[in-house]
Amino acid sequence: MAAMTDFTLTAPLTAPGTAWDEVRAHPELVWGHGAPDLEPGRDYDANNALGIGGQGRIETVEPGRVEFSWAGDGWQQPGRFLLFIGTDLVIEARAVPDEQAPAARDYWQRAVATASGYLNQPDPAGTAPRAVLFDADGVLQSSRPGWLAEFTRIGGPTFVADAFAAELDCLTGDADLRPRLERLLACGTGGSVDEILQVWHDLVVDPDALAVVDRVRTAGLLAVLATNQQSYRGARMRHYHEMDRHFDHVFYSYEVGVAKPSAEYFQHILDVLELPADQVVFVDDSPSNVRAARAAGIPSALHRTSDGAAGLASELAALGVPI
Repeated sequence: MAAMTDFTLTAPLTAPGTAWDEVRAHPELVWGHGAPDLEPGRDYDANNALGIGGQGRIETVEPGRVEFSWAGDGWQQPGRFLLFIGTDLVIEARAVPDEQAPAARDYWQRAVATASGYLNQPDPAGTAPRAVLFDADGVLQSSRPGWLAEFTRIGGPTFVADAFAAELDCLTGDADLRPRLERLLACGTGGSVDEILQVWHDLVVDPDALAVVDRVRTAGLLAVLATNQQSYRGARMRHYHEMDRHFDHVFYSYEVGVAKPSAEYFQHILDVLELPADQVVFVDDSPSNVRAARAAGIPSALHRTSDGAAGLASELAALGVPI
């Protein structure tokens, strides 16, 4: 039997009385994109904001406690984990293969930091909203299922994380993505940049979510696109999917020069709209982005992608949007 490693990761919670309900409603806080409902026997395949993921099963669920398995891509056997929500958020790894322990610790340390950061940032009070900021990916559109696997097939086993890292400066317009991908692929499987961009830009736009955007405008509020994009993907959204026509203002990060979750990104939008933060609301599927918007004084909702347009409408109503 392979040797196993245990470790414990902890972060304090400032509002433990509501933290468990938040995690039940938004398990993506801990498990990432593709998180399962917290029900015993539920299998899942989830990934974090860097596209690094794993698979597992929710084993048992009790108030403030979840036992689950998780294995990173390519593991021979899954590790055993416990989540505790109380005065602290705690992840206990009880059996992780020794050779996988460093990567597992890094992955779950990021998850603990993301979840606790969100849970510890209260939503500011707002007044009657006059503008709604909409994230794009995970809210209005998504990449076609299987795209991460295609990245790996084309670029090799480490390409997903490498490509996300290469994209970071491109989100602010400070670098061009194409030559960066060319350098990565030159050391890989021989795949081409055009192949990668074709997969990366194969977007599935949700017409029902865009109908919600249109209803916001009909209600007399400003509809605002607030999205992190590099120039190639942003151009695809603008010219092929004609995303801009649904909005009164659009803020593609590569054009703004800063990206979420920076405070400067949200302040730029407020300055252009000439509105105070408490008259603007924001919806995003990223806990880090929601946390940053709240810190800027903008009432915000975390969107669960699997809830679709119906969930989006419900979230906006809870923020005071007449929809």
